[in-house]
Amino acid sequence: MSASIAVQRLVLAALAAVPGVTGVHDGPPVDAVSPYLVIGPDLVTDWSTKTETGHEHRIGVTAWVEGPAAAPAKAIIGGVEAALAAMAGTQGGHRLVSVRLLRSLVLTDPEGWSQGIVEFRLRTVAA
Repeated sequence: MSASIAVQRLVLAALAAVPGVTGVHDGPPVDAVSPYLVIGPDLVTDWSTKTETGHEHRIGVTAWVEGPAAAPAKAIIGGVEAALAAMAGTQGGHRLVSVRLLRSLVLTDPEGWSQGIVEFRLRTVAA
């Protein structure tokens, strides 16, 4: 299994426990009910050493919340941050060795939806 798929499965499992969301999706859903999470974008680079194969993953998660307020999106991305920061484990031959929050951002639209965006850096090595 590729490192990218292995990490996505770990992220999906962690996000399933985030309170207050109706679902976690791999791409923009057609008929999702607010609030929901979307995984992506995802950038993977080499993080190998002389003795181990490793990967660095930059993963974004977006919380979509209907309405112009920032507070509901902030509450949900707080849950996302906690869930991802607590991640650990091995999946598909790849072991997670570090998880770091890089940034979070909330965007509001007075006439529509709010977005809470978080980006994490995860590092894995071959198990």
